[in-house]
Amino acid sequence: MKKGLKVLAGVMGAIGVWAGASYGVVRTSLGSIFGRTSLLKYTTGLRFSDFEAKDPARYTRKPVQFPSGDLMLQGYLYGEDRGKGLILFSHGIFAGHECYMAGIIEMVDRGYQVFGFDNTGCCESPGKDSRGLPQGVLDLSAALDYVESDPELSQKKILLFGHSWGGYSVCAVLNFPHRVDGVISVSGFTTPMEVTREMGKMLFGSISGTALPMMRVELKRRFGEYADLSALDGINNVDIPIMIMHGAGDTYVNYHGSGIINHQEKVKNPNVTFLPLDYPGRNGHNDIFLSETAKIASDEIDAKLAPLKEEYKVKEYWDLPEEVQEPIFRDVDRFVTGAPNKELFDIVDRFYSGIEGPLI
Repeated sequence: MKKGLKVLAGVMGAIGVWAGASYGVVRTSLGSIFGRTSLLKYTTGLRFSDFEAKDPARYTRKPVQFPSGDLMLQGYLYGEDRGKGLILFSHGIFAGHECYMAGIIEMVDRGYQVFGFDNTGCCESPGKDSRGLPQGVLDLSAALDYVESDPELSQKKILLFGHSWGGYSVCAVLNFPHRVDGVISVSGFTTPMEVTREMGKMLFGSISGTALPMMRVELKRRFGEYADLSALDGINNVDIPIMIMHGAGDTYVNYHGSGIINHQEKVKNPNVTFLPLDYPGRNGHNDIFLSETAKIASDEIDAKLAPLKEEYKVKEYWDLPEEVQEPIFRDVDRFVTGAPNKELFDIVDRFYSGIEGPLI
């Protein structure tokens, strides 16, 4: 009996050590994965400064700050005089809204006002880190609170657009009681845990299976009831028009895995449209936003960077010394390498244009 109790005590002790170690790894990993994000100094993507330099009278923006939790997030209103509707733009992970500036300005040029903002811990917004995937939903909900409190913005047709993390957020936020008239989700996933499970090996290596329960515990500690908000629940909570787009070759948020588009049978909202994106050579996670010419041009830059990354033994080009990056990017024409996929934005424009505005 005593021997059995000793064995049991040993097993329980081992489990305790394992659980403690796993939890420590998860907390450390979350801090690393969701650490602060800054805009890259060298990039092939367009920035607002590019448009401002090209036509300062046409391209302006109004700074906006709004509270999310204990922080004041930074955003901008683009195209204040545009009347086709207000698009709230929710960005992807490891990014800020300026990483999507080509698409934002494309929609401004088509007659929309766009509210772009940086999530907690991202780019111009404060926060020591971005905390975790549910934070994107909470920040978008806070942005909608701001819009609803503004006498002018609240009268507009309210449209949501999000990519990846943002693609999840624009659907999951529909679990909250906001007025939203239409949504486009690009490359979005269903829940934080499902996409984490899918990416587990990449995020946690060989301990991914054992770390997942601890991940759920930590998300619950950080976000409480919002820890595993479901994009599918949000979609089914409303009857508004929603378009779900996803690159047919996307393996980052896997088209055949955690992608919302892979769960069509669970969608009850009759006003949801699913659209696989399969542009030749541009059907992945990010390149769907690029024109054919831009993809070719940006691939040429990547080809120049590849041997340098190998030489300096770094995985990403931005980890190269600045003096190595600068000559590569010095003469890059970002209006070529960052040109938007107009076919994609034709679809976006048609979808948004067909949505009725508020009856107020």
